[in-house]
Amino acid sequence: MKLTFKLVTAFMLPIILLTAAYAYFTIQRETRRFHEETQAEAQNLGEALRDSAAAAWRERGHEGLVEFIHSADGQHRRIRIRWVWFDAGRRAVDCPAAAPELLTAVVIEQHLPVEGRAPDGTAYLHTYWPISLEPGRHGGLEFSRDMSELQQETHDTICATLWLMGAMVLASGLVATIVGVRMVGRPLEKLVDKTRRVGAGDLSTPVHVRSHDELAELGESLNRMCDRLAAAQTAVRQETAARIDAMEQLRHADRLKTVGRVASGMAHELGTPINVVSGRAELIASGKLSAEKTAQSAAAIKQETDRMAALIRELLNFARRSAPERAPVDLRDVLEETVDLLTVVGEKHGARLHASVPDQPAVARIDPNQMKQVMTNLVVNAIQAMPDGGTVALGIRRCRARPPQSPEQPEVDCYAVSVQDEGVGIPPKSLPHLFEPFFTTKAVGEGTGLGLSVAYGIVEEHEGWIGVESEPGGGSCFTVYLPAEAKP
Repeated sequence: MKLTFKLVTAFMLPIILLTAAYAYFTIQRETRRFHEETQAEAQNLGEALRDSAAAAWRERGHEGLVEFIHSADGQHRRIRIRWVWFDAGRRAVDCPAAAPELLTAVVIEQHLPVEGRAPDGTAYLHTYWPISLEPGRHGGLEFSRDMSELQQETHDTICATLWLMGAMVLASGLVATIVGVRMVGRPLEKLVDKTRRVGAGDLSTPVHVRSHDELAELGESLNRMCDRLAAAQTAVRQETAARIDAMEQLRHADRLKTVGRVASGMAHELGTPINVVSGRAELIASGKLSAEKTAQSAAAIKQETDRMAALIRELLNFARRSAPERAPVDLRDVLEETVDLLTVVGEKHGARLHASVPDQPAVARIDPNQMKQVMTNLVVNAIQAMPDGGTVALGIRRCRARPPQSPEQPEVDCYAVSVQDEGVGIPPKSLPHLFEPFFTTKAVGEGTGLGLSVAYGIVEEHEGWIGVESEPGGGSCFTVYLPAEAKP
């Protein structure tokens, strides 16, 4: 409706201006015609009365002139005739009715009409015809025509123009409004409603504009655009689902690879508790132990089996494939569970794992299993980077940081989980490619190049990032930055 109102206004404005201009020029033409008629009539009367007025002055003087002028004035209805002295004072009876500043020599000699007002407020148009009667004095005939006729014509023209303007505005506005609402307003409302629904995600309902103009073409274009967007949206959903499934398979395969490493270390670690269980069971079965010794052996068996069950359960939980589920989790628990799981692997390679956690909770919204996979990949890489053994230091600290790839973003409150080794380090030329799929610095057969890529993808989905600091021969430090929970 707003556009319809604008169209109606734009349509009516030229009509109003043209009508007003027509009225203005009509009034100007009537005024000019009135002046020309008055001047022409005054000239005719002046030429006709000039000699008679001079003769009346010569025969009877001023009295005869006045009687002659009075007699001539009675014979004309539209023109009032008076004798005036141009050099008379303003208060004299026979002074000109026009203002003295208007009575120039040009006005008098060329008989130009000038406007003036009578004491009662009536407007007159005065024309002067000079007549020389005696030396030293300047006088002449004053022809005055009442301007009421012109004023009435002007008033009638203005009223007629206003009435015409009002009728044209009303009729044109009514027609333009009806046509505008039907042909422009309603189709535009449909198109606007369609765009709002598209903005809200509704691409299914088409818009129908029953017209044969550009608005109908726009509606058809919107419908075709929505069809293409819906098809593209479906394709994106399918591709996204396929990509997510592929990523989950890749992450699961990476977990299974890590499980194999952990299991190979656990095989040796489980040997001692199994021997203890076997030996204690033989002693109990021999029947040579006292009741107290039997109870002690049973307790030892229970302790060792609980220990083996805990290791196996932790390994199975890590290997199990599950859907990502983010929730507020204390990062200290994730770090400690990772250390417990990989201690055996570290000891097998001569590496010692050391975790330094803060006293206060370090809560972030994460999927604990996925984040444990990230930490496991980083710790395993740290262990493999130290062929001669060493210490892998893990820590958690709170800080404010921003992603290195987005330096324009403001800093955010986050937790930095670091994994630092004492290994051989990473060559500078390899640092920009560490998180690329299938890129590895290990020997052939020792790595697939997917571990860091998977870890980076998981952290990125948690709205975080991974930073790397390394020097050849000076070890490496991988730091995982995760947004901190506002209320731990």
